[in-house]
Amino acid sequence: MTQDQWADLHIHSNCSDGLLSPAEVVRIASEAGLSAVGIVDHDTIHGLHEAIEAGRLHGVEVVPGVELSSQINGREIHIIGYCFDPDCPKLAGTLDLFCKERHKRAGKIIDNLNRLGVHLSMSEVEEKAIGLSIGRPHIAEVLMEKGYVETFQEAFQKYIGYHSKAYEDKYRILPEEAIRLIHECRGLSFLAHPGPFIREEIIVDLIKAGLDGLEAVHPHIYEDRKKVLERLAKQHGLLTSGGSDCHGGRDGLLLLGKWKVPYRTVEAIKEAHLQKWGN
Repeated sequence: MTQDQWADLHIHSNCSDGLLSPAEVVRIASEAGLSAVGIVDHDTIHGLHEAIEAGRLHGVEVVPGVELSSQINGREIHIIGYCFDPDCPKLAGTLDLFCKERHKRAGKIIDNLNRLGVHLSMSEVEEKAIGLSIGRPHIAEVLMEKGYVETFQEAFQKYIGYHSKAYEDKYRILPEEAIRLIHECRGLSFLAHPGPFIREEIIVDLIKAGLDGLEAVHPHIYEDRKKVLERLAKQHGLLTSGGSDCHGGRDGLLLLGKWKVPYRTVEAIKEAHLQKWGN
């Protein structure tokens, strides 16, 4: 390993709510000089095989990843899994349930919009959702395309954001369940972008539940918060990770590789995985 090797371990593809295909993510990562990527699509690993094949082509290591939706005390918390067995039956069953629940939620939001005089169909939204994981960003794209809003942000502010008229809550599991699932599939669990609203005692409770690491590098993790997370990680013997949370430039900025971690972070994750689960 050389000192200038880097990794972006938090990227989304169009298999969830990103704009780039898994292969495009890997190609752009290669062009940006990254040695490794973690595609952590929301509640799906549909693009993992494509990403790994592209990684072989472009010489980029692909760390198996997924970002699971969970909730604690009414606040949404995401748990990232790395280096799990993608063929784990328990994981497949849970992700299939997430997929079905996301489809139901999209249908409810579309019904709400139709009642408001905003006419969308499920087929229009499904066309935007290349993968199996339908989300609000796909609905926002249709709202823009049909002229109901001018910008992606307006779609959320006016119609589908939290507390808006068409909003419907999504299916989530408890973070402890997410951690347990990742461990059952021989993976490592990380708390994604833990902002200040996630109090230290909550993090400690998740550590007691088996949490393996904290995401300390992220566009919304500022320097003072990063120091807190690094202190907690050191104090409790946790790993750290990080990345750009790139969604393919949906907001006009392609963040891929703009927030990154040294490749030694990947090495530490793989070493911890070996120690915890063996080969």
